[in-house]
Amino acid sequence: MTCAFLQFDTWNGEARLSLRATLPDPFQAFADGTAVGQALEGRVTKLVPFGAFVEVARGVEGLVHVRDLAPEPVRAPEEVVRVGDSLAVVVTQIDRERRRLALAGRDAR
Repeated sequence: MTCAFLQFDTWNGEARLSLRATLPDPFQAFADGTAVGQALEGRVTKLVPFGAFVEVARGVEGLVHVRDLAPEPVRAPEEVVRVGDSLAVVVTQIDRERRRLALAGRDAR
């Protein structure tokens, strides 16, 4: 098994290792194969006052802002979706540096 060395804790005499650091970054892999404007299907994982987070690939979530959830204005994401719902989305922005994915509901466009 291969792992990455993160740091050595001299106080406790422990080495900090990471298995995840040796795996490819799911966000970067997703960004490599995805284009702005691409339509995807995802699952709503979390609702926040300003929108809904949608998982579009394993380990990759994007935000659908409340203004982009539906064609008509809504005040809260709960008016349109619930956690666990399947949602058709379109990629509107991929920010590799900040590891952020912006989405819009496909019906909202």
